[in-house]
Amino acid sequence: MKKSLLSFLLLLLAFLVVAQHNAGNNGKVLMIASNPSVSKQTGWPIGVWYAELTHPYWIFSEAGYTVDIASPDGGEIKFDGFSDPEDGSKYAAFDYISLGFKKDESKMAMTKNTLKLSAVNPDDYKAIFVCGGQGPMYTFMDNKELQTFFSRFYVTGKPAAAICHGTCILLQTKLPNGKFLVDGKRWTGFASSEEQYADNYVGQKIQPFRIEEEARKMPNSRFETGSPFSAFAVRDGNLITGQQQNSGAAAAELVVKALEEDRKRYPVYVLVHGAFADESAWGFVRNELAKKANVVVVNLPAHGIDLTAASKVSLKDYVKKVTDAVNAQPGRVILVGHSMAGIIISQVAENIPAKIDKLVYVSAYVPANGQSMLELSYKDVQSKVGPAFQLNDDKTAATLKKEEIPVAICDDCPSYMKEALVKYHKQEPVKPMMEKLVLTPAKFGKVAKYYIHTRNDLAVGYELQKLMVKTNGTFKQTFTMNTSHLPFVVQPGDFVNILTGIK
Repeated sequence: MKKSLLSFLLLLLAFLVVAQHNAGNNGKVLMIASNPSVSKQTGWPIGVWYAELTHPYWIFSEAGYTVDIASPDGGEIKFDGFSDPEDGSKYAAFDYISLGFKKDESKMAMTKNTLKLSAVNPDDYKAIFVCGGQGPMYTFMDNKELQTFFSRFYVTGKPAAAICHGTCILLQTKLPNGKFLVDGKRWTGFASSEEQYADNYVGQKIQPFRIEEEARKMPNSRFETGSPFSAFAVRDGNLITGQQQNSGAAAAELVVKALEEDRKRYPVYVLVHGAFADESAWGFVRNELAKKANVVVVNLPAHGIDLTAASKVSLKDYVKKVTDAVNAQPGRVILVGHSMAGIIISQVAENIPAKIDKLVYVSAYVPANGQSMLELSYKDVQSKVGPAFQLNDDKTAATLKKEEIPVAICDDCPSYMKEALVKYHKQEPVKPMMEKLVLTPAKFGKVAKYYIHTRNDLAVGYELQKLMVKTNGTFKQTFTMNTSHLPFVVQPGDFVNILTGIK
């Protein structure tokens, strides 16, 4: 029971973080760190350098990416002593980013249970980042599995990065054609001058070899170095490298820039929430969808955090907000509308059909020309929303009876989600529900349409859903989920599979 409750609380926390602060919604980055080892030169326990994991982690998180940490063997990773901001040597005492990471139990938990590299699906990540430290010189250098993983990821064209001693893999990594990956490429790594400084600092030779010396022996390798221990990172196509521990953030910033340029390789989903909701409705599916797509969520006027008065909002305002989001994308989009948003995406498709690749209705209203949402709702004999509907005094906005919200909207949701639906319930503009749409066969009629039915829906009844699809007559494909009105909350995995499987 306690374990079940904890799982629910963690899920809710993750939902709130994602939904309210848009954390991690651009996709995922995989960071690869060394497993623990022992230096044959010094006898020290060695691993990953704190700053080479924590500083890039911070950059990726701030840019809206979720970060996973993997290692060749999986499990716990260890940090080099000199890199610990609390180490007695005080060598990294200035590193407050690493100190903050170290004091965060949730972050450190990731380092105690890293993913095993062989179990990682590289398709789930938009970039990879190989960390350095003293460990890689033993655990990465002759690691064929890691070299193959890096090479195969690199040839996809997605950003592939390595820094400091992690770049030792590039001394051996080859492309499928047998050439070294760095053949003809500009790249960097821990410099010989920096190795000499480190050796002098501790009074003995630390590393079994020097990356720069080996790199300069490679034919057609364009190894570069910057000022010692200064931030220096190099990008050559989708290969990104950093010189040493102070270059982690600089290399990560180059990765983020490359990711922005790489957006064109992914489909774009624009998600529009329904009535009595806001953009956080998509919180359970947004990050999963973003693994292999660009995801844009729209928060409609007068909903959620938007302070526009409900009495001031028209259907035109909704349509403009969604149209602006669609037009901000460089190409065509997959426009997804839930519930009430069916009327919005329909009018948007009529207005800018050339920008819409697919229209996806999720338990949503499908209007005909000259029809309003209110008119369609009168045909719904299964819905419990109508009896719960309460107009304000001037009839410009409405709410639902609080005791009816959980049953009408998400009877199969967990209790904490039902509580959230009631807690964040706010007035819904009425005018957009009454306005008639202007739709034509030449525009709206020609856009590819798909419908995700919800069989147990008590907000927009299943029978009405089927009737609307049949009446429209232009849907290419339909799907059915055995859920309430919020399939992306109740069965998020299945929902994403359906959405991404639409052809």
